[in-house]
Parts: sequence; C-alpha cells; structure tokens
Amino acid sequence: MRRALLAALLLSGAPARALEWVPIGGIGALGGLHTFDGSRGSFTGNLDATFAPALRLSDSWAALPSARAEFEGTRRLADVLGTATPVQQRAEGRVGVRGVYGDPSSRWRLKPGISYDAELLKETKDEDWGRGLFDHQRLTVGGEVELLTDEPHSARFGADWFKVLYPNYTTLESMAAYQFRGQSLSRELVGEHALDREGYQFSLAGDGALGPRAVWEGRTAVVWSTFPNQRIVDEGGQLTSDNREDVFVDASLALRMPHEWNADRRALAGFELGLTANSSNQNGYDATRGRFQPGFYDFTEWRAVPSATLILGPVRRPVRVTATLGWKRREYPHRSPQDSGGADRGGALVSTEWTGGLSLSYPMTKRLSLAFELDRASASSNQDFQPFYRYSYQATTALAGVRWDW
Repeated sequence: MRRALLAALLLSGAPARALEWVPIGGIGALGGLHTFDGSRGSFTGNLDATFAPALRLSDSWAALPSARAEFEGTRRLADVLGTATPVQQRAEGRVGVRGVYGDPSSRWRLKPGISYDAELLKETKDEDWGRGLFDHQRLTVGGEVELLTDEPHSARFGADWFKVLYPNYTTLESMAAYQFRGQSLSRELVGEHALDREGYQFSLAGDGALGPRAVWEGRTAVVWSTFPNQRIVDEGGQLTSDNREDVFVDASLALRMPHEWNADRRALAGFELGLTANSSNQNGYDATRGRFQPGFYDFTEWRAVPSATLILGPVRRPVRVTATLGWKRREYPHRSPQDSGGADRGGALVSTEWTGGLSLSYPMTKRLSLAFELDRASASSNQDFQPFYRYSYQATTALAGVRWDW
C-alpha cells in the first residue's frame, strides 16, 4: 500500500495528459508445519493476494483503489476486546479507495478514503465458514492531511469514523436464561450483538531524518468506541441503562538505520518501542463467587521489536533475509490472577510474550520469488486458571512457498 501511495504522489506531480496508472500487487502461497501448545505438527498453509493500483486522474488528483484477500491456516490467539480466544483458521477480505489531492507546487496533501473489510474466524476446524461467533465486519470513512516536510518525509493527521458488526455474536448466557444459581455467568456480555461498536479514531504520525544514517518514525492513535447493545454491569451484577464506552490509545516510535557496503550488499537495522492502553467504563461480574470486578477491561501493554534485514543483489530484485525478535508485556491492573483451582492470588494479572521470526525471499524470475518463513511464539502468565481464555502457550510455524509480484 505504501508503494501505491508513493506512485500516486509521483503521478499527481506530473503534467496531465491522459489517465495513467501503475499496477501494484502480488499473490503469495505458503505451506508447511505448525504446532500449538505441544500439539503434534500438522500441515497448514497461508494464502494472500493484493491489488492496489495508483491512478492519476488530473494534475491535482490521484486515486488509490485497493483489494486484499488473506487466508491464515495457522492456529493463533485472537484478542477479542481484551480476551484471548483460540482461532484455528482465519480469512479476511478488504476493499477500499483513497484519493490524493494536492497542488504540485504545494507541500500539502489531502487524502479522503473509505474502506470495508470482513474477517471470518473459525474456533474449530469443523465449524462452517461464516458462522463463527467472532466473525465481524468493519466500515471506515475518513481521511488524512499530510505535510511533506523534507521529501520523502512527512507529518500526517488522520480522522476516521468506523462501525464494527458481529453478526453471529450471541452468548451462551443469552440462549439459556440461567447458568449458575439463577444468574448469568458473564453479565456484561449477555444479549445479541453485545460486541457491536462504533466510534472515531484520530491519529498523528510522522517521520524524518535523524542524522546522516538514521530515520525515525512515530505514530500515536486514539480510538473512542461506544457499544450500543452492551449495558454497564453494577456491583450487584445487574445491568444498568448506561452503555459501555472504551478509549484505546496506541503509540509507537521506531528507528531505522540503513547501511550500504556496496551496490549489491546492503542492510537495514530497526528498533520499535510501543505502548498500548485501554480504558473502559465496563465492569465484570463473576457469578460463581458473587464477585464484582470493576475496570475489568482496562489494560496496559508495552512492546519492543528489534529487527535486521540483509539485502543482497540488484535493487529491483534482491535476496532479502530478515530476522525479528519481539517482546510484549500486558497487565490488567483490576484483574486478579488465579491458581489452577480458580482462587485469587491477589495483585494484577500479567502476561508476557516472546516472538522470533526468520524470513527469506529469493527471486527466481522477474516476478516470481521463493519465500521461507520460520516463526516461534512463547507466552506465559501468572494466571493458572485458563479453562475459558488462554494466557500461556507455545507455537511454532515453518512455511515455504512462492510469491508472484507485478
């Protein structure tokens, strides 16, 4: 998508003669072995396809339509609004269009856009596609204002409205009037479409040179969401007339350091530090123990991701080898960790995840490349009671395949 944006900016600055376009896209197919939490390795695969041409419409206008389809056959944990849910397979599709308006003599750019995406999640392999409990659709309308500071660097401000729908979401508590001693087990999630939400996202991002050999990239985003079908649970475990509202904040700062020994041997080192936090007025209620849990969905997460890429060969079709190491630590300040029997230990619930990845892209022809990926994830937590949500696991994936780019 970034390549398409750069192409559109170049097109918008050229003299207008006729409609011009630059096709950008690719198709990838990978297959291999995947293990999750000690399970026997099983054959799996990932597929993805992207098409994002850049079209110059006039001296001042360019358009960036895009379409993407993706299938992920490796098991993983999906973060569904603060809860870790195992997912066997995932499929996603997205379509959108973004305009780019700017006077060729000006450093300002205006980029209105609209997009729609749908994600299908299968919690079990025998579950039918399109019937997953956490399947969802998202519509986003908004735009971005960009100021070119020192090309190719810029500062950007974005504002979007979004709406997310979970068409299949109905809790077990909704289908059975009572679950335990006449009370629902998870009262804040009782009812149909309790996860549906809408709201606004505001973002501020920028990048620039940091000395002669480094580039910095920064971004912060604030997302305000309201849940029209989810009521606040009170101290007695009853639902009030107020709706749930969340404020989600994500901030990151990255440093990129390219290095060139000669025209055919280059490297790129990077380090990213990020912070994510969620604040919600929703509470939790454990009916099995009659325990009120205020601030149940609040959390703070730190992450750090160093990376290194070695680039060998010609600029247009090089061999690329990338290694990454990731660390993140999430803390739920108002959730108490439990032992294996469900008894509270006191303090805050904390989970830590380490990830490592190694990838290789080897060009065979002008457009065809061989691709290899090896990923490892290891998560641990002071929460030992995990019959419903997973906080600790081990996962390894080894994939090989091909990619066709144009």
